[in-house]
Amino acid sequence: MGATAESAGAARGLRALVLTLLVGCAHTPAGPLPSPDGRDVELTATPFFAQEAYQCGPAALATVLGDAGVQVTPEQLVPRIYLPGRHGSLQLELIAAARTYDTIPYVIDAQLDALLAEVAAGHPVLVLQDLGVGPFHVWHYAVVVGYQHTPPRLILRSGVTQRQLMEVPKFLRTWRKAQQWAVVTLRSDELPASAEPQRYLESVIAVETLGDVAVAQRAYGTALQRWPDNVLALFGVANSSHQLGDLTTAQAAYTRLLELTGANPIVLNNLAEVMVDRGCAAAALRYVAAAQAVSGDDAQIEAAIADTRSQAAQLEAQRIDGLDCEP
Repeated sequence: MGATAESAGAARGLRALVLTLLVGCAHTPAGPLPSPDGRDVELTATPFFAQEAYQCGPAALATVLGDAGVQVTPEQLVPRIYLPGRHGSLQLELIAAARTYDTIPYVIDAQLDALLAEVAAGHPVLVLQDLGVGPFHVWHYAVVVGYQHTPPRLILRSGVTQRQLMEVPKFLRTWRKAQQWAVVTLRSDELPASAEPQRYLESVIAVETLGDVAVAQRAYGTALQRWPDNVLALFGVANSSHQLGDLTTAQAAYTRLLELTGANPIVLNNLAEVMVDRGCAAAALRYVAAAQAVSGDDAQIEAAIADTRSQAAQLEAQRIDGLDCEP
C-alpha cells in the first residue's frame, strides 16, 4: 500500500513537471526573428520525403542531398545510415554517407543566426531535435527550409509533414536539447554562408581521404575564391591537381605557397615532383636541392626528398628538358 501511494505520488510529481513544462512553453515570448535581411524565406523547391517509422534520418538526408542535385531515396539510404538497434541514425553516419554522394557536409555553428543565414542563402539545413518531454528523449531529424517573421516561425520538412510551421521558441527548445546540431550538404562549387575556413577545409579533406579527389579539388578551388591566400586550401588545390594530372595548376599553387610560407621543405619537394612529372629535370633538381637545404632532421622528409632526387636524376640522364621547363 505504501509502495502504491509512493508510486502515485511520483506519478503526480511527473504530471506536475510535464504541466509546468507545457505552461512554460505556452508563455515563452516569441521575440523578433534575427534573420539576415528582414524578409520571409521559403525554399519551396527543396524535395520532400515522408518518413517511415523511426527513419527520419534517411528521409532528412535524402531531402538535403536532393536539394544538392543528388538523386537518392530514403530507401536507398536506410542500409547505410539506419541503425535498427537504436531505431534511428547517428550524426556521424549521416555525415559519412553525405560524403559519398559528391557533397561537402558542413556542421554549422550552433546558433540560430547561422541557421537562418544558410536558409537565406538557399541552403536547407538538416537539424536534430529532441521532441521528448522532461527526462524522456524523442530524437528526430528534420530539415529547415524557411522562416517567417509574423509570427516568428520556422518552416520544416518534418516526418510526414511537408510544410510544418513551428514557432521559434518551440523550435529552439527542441533544438537546444539536441545540442543545436545542424548540417548543410552542398555541392563542391558552393560554400556555406557561415563557413569558417579551417572547419570547411577539414570537411573537404575528409572527402579527399575517401578518394574523391576531383570533388575535393573543386571544393578547394571554391574555398580559394573566398580565401585566396589560405595555405591549407592552396595545398589542397596543389596536391589534388597533381593527383589528377593537372600539372599547370599544381605548379602554380605550390609556387604561390612558397611565396606565402617561405622555403618549406615539403612544398619544395612536392614542387620538384611536379617538375619531374612535367619532364623538367633541371628545375626538379633545383627544388630538390632547396628542399634538402631546409629539411632539418626529419627522416620522413629526407626519405621523400631522396626519392624525388632519384627520379629527377633518372630524368636528367634522358636529357629531355624542353624550353617550357625554364623558370
